[in-house]
Amino acid sequence: MKKLLSRWWKYHMEWMFWLGALMALAMMDPHSTGPSLCLFEAVGIPFCPGHGLGHSIAFSFRGQWGQAFSAHPLGPFAIVILGGRIFSLWINAFKHSATNNLSKKELWQT
Repeated sequence: MKKLLSRWWKYHMEWMFWLGALMALAMMDPHSTGPSLCLFEAVGIPFCPGHGLGHSIAFSFRGQWGQAFSAHPLGPFAIVILGGRIFSLWINAFKHSATNNLSKKELWQT
């Protein structure tokens, strides 16, 4: 059972994380001014290279391209890059299914 769970974790967690992150940004209100998750801001560094990226992605999902590029010029491209990463991880995960190369006995060993 441990092997099954470790293989599942290895092949599925990253694409699920990125998909969940994109879904959270898609549902986010880009006009809100809530607490920031920026580590640069938390440490007190005034410049952050990713400042506005989340808002840009949220605007992009709503089709508000002008505001998306205004918030951060790389936001719409980040969606394409993350989408490609999710797709490649998904393909890899299902090519190497958790049950490949394991006997029934190995699957249920603790």
